[in-house]
Amino acid sequence: MKRPDALAVTIYRWGRDHALLLDSIFAGVLLVLLGSASAFIAGWPGLVVATLTIIPLAVRRRYPIGVLAWSLAMSAVQLIVIPIPLPGNVAQAVVVYTVAANVGTLGVRLCTLVAALVGSLLAGFRWSTPPAYVKHSLLAAVVLAVLATLVWVIGNLVRGREENLRQLGCAVNQLEEGRRRLERFVAQRERVSAAREIHDIVAHSLTVVIVQADGAAYAAEHADAWHRTDAREVLSVIGETARSALAEVRVVVDVLRDVDTRDGDAEFGASNDGQATHTELRRLVDSVRAAGVSVEFDNHPATFDALPFRLRFVVLRAVQESLTNVLKHAGSPVGARVAVECTPHAVYVRIDDDGPGRHGAPARGSRPGRGHGLVGMRERVHELGGEFRAERRPMRGFEVTVEIPLDVAVGERSTA
Repeated sequence: MKRPDALAVTIYRWGRDHALLLDSIFAGVLLVLLGSASAFIAGWPGLVVATLTIIPLAVRRRYPIGVLAWSLAMSAVQLIVIPIPLPGNVAQAVVVYTVAANVGTLGVRLCTLVAALVGSLLAGFRWSTPPAYVKHSLLAAVVLAVLATLVWVIGNLVRGREENLRQLGCAVNQLEEGRRRLERFVAQRERVSAAREIHDIVAHSLTVVIVQADGAAYAAEHADAWHRTDAREVLSVIGETARSALAEVRVVVDVLRDVDTRDGDAEFGASNDGQATHTELRRLVDSVRAAGVSVEFDNHPATFDALPFRLRFVVLRAVQESLTNVLKHAGSPVGARVAVECTPHAVYVRIDDDGPGRHGAPARGSRPGRGHGLVGMRERVHELGGEFRAERRPMRGFEVTVEIPLDVAVGERSTA
């Protein structure tokens, strides 16, 4: 069973959608009732005037100003031809209400009110009779003017309500459009985040695989003795690196498939909290060592694992991308240092190397920040309110430093 207010809303909407039909029925009912009464009072002139006054009400909401002009003309005819009021004069009050309720131009509404007041004054003098002609005329004019003003005010109140509903509808539409834009923005952010994560994962893993494969190929061709043990170690590193990369990419893809269940501020990969640990950081360093880079690693496991997950995740990605760049660009021989220091107020990360740079070209720092990896690191750090710096060292090598305040991630400690 429908609630009363729901039924009223349904009827109201039906009336607005079928205004011409409803007005035609309304005009027909008035014509039968008031037209016949007018004919009874004033004969066939009353019937003609009432009929011509009431019939245009069928299009009153579609052509309110035209109906107003016609009603004024018929009022003038009635004042000239018929010396008494008619029941059909109710139609003129309906016209005043219609203009006040449906015409947005204030000037037209005010002109309608003035015309109604002037008509009330003229009708008062036309329809009054002696004795006390002036007194009765003024009294009748005041009563008609008050009634016309009340009808006009009610029409304006209804128009104001309709305008408020229209503006409310516009506001709802704007909110809906804003929601759709926000959804598109979030989806775009998800895609950018996914591309960034896949870039870091694939770049690091493929770099390690390429270095191992190139080293194995060189050793197989030039070394005096190429043992199965050496081949097994190389292939083991390649296989482990590839499996790890595949697992991480699957995490990103799974997150993309179920974005609605994730916090909009979370990074991709956040669903797998176990990856951003000291163990994962150590495994990352070991994979680079296995590729032939001497890496010094300085970090306290318990302190790092106590950090909020999102912060640990950013540190892990910064170390991963920096060591990948060492493998790709530092040249050989090369040594690298990774230091992660956690204080009560901030986390400091430093990754540097002493490589000469490939083919004598400036090491990665010649154009800092132009690669996708450095851009991704900078974006992640800035999202947490931190500072990121990537630059060449004075003599040789390259250095990346990250500083992230802890207060930006206090709210995420519960996920750590």
